[in-house]
Amino acid sequence: DLLIVVGARFSDRVTGNAKKFAKNAKVLHIDIDRAEINKNIKASASVVGDVKEVLKRLNPMITPNTSEEKKEWINKILDMKKKYPLTYNKELLTGPYVIEQIYNVTQGDAIITTEVGQHQMWAAQYYKYQNPRTLITSGGAGTMGYGLGAAIGSKIGNKDKTVINIAGD
Repeated sequence: DLLIVVGARFSDRVTGNAKKFAKNAKVLHIDIDRAEINKNIKASASVVGDVKEVLKRLNPMITPNTSEEKKEWINKILDMKKKYPLTYNKELLTGPYVIEQIYNVTQGDAIITTEVGQHQMWAAQYYKYQNPRTLITSGGAGTMGYGLGAAIGSKIGNKDKTVINIAGD
């Protein structure tokens, strides 16, 4: 119903076919750069400003949704994940297999960073994250070289954690 976009440029990696992207949703676009608003996707409403300052004002207005409707939606998603699990050919060496093996070796207790490419999707889909803020990726920003710097920063900030940068397709 509502897509809130914070500091994103709506690249084709995020939207796919822009004409079909969130066509039934209202879009609230928050960005410091006015030129990004309505550049790739038409926003229903926008806020131009420093995200830190904008969110300081917006966050107090949010109330947690603990409704039965939310619980039903979460259960529906979990049921769909069981009914339509991600699969791949387990007889070949594939990217998803490698990501699952990284998960098995680390037992989910690692910080994963990524570069730009299909491996971003595999890292998001096939590593079973146990804790928040353990997938560090530029997402649709397409920032080449991001993963190495993110891995270095993650290790400096988390000296006791295993940090793995996944790079290449």
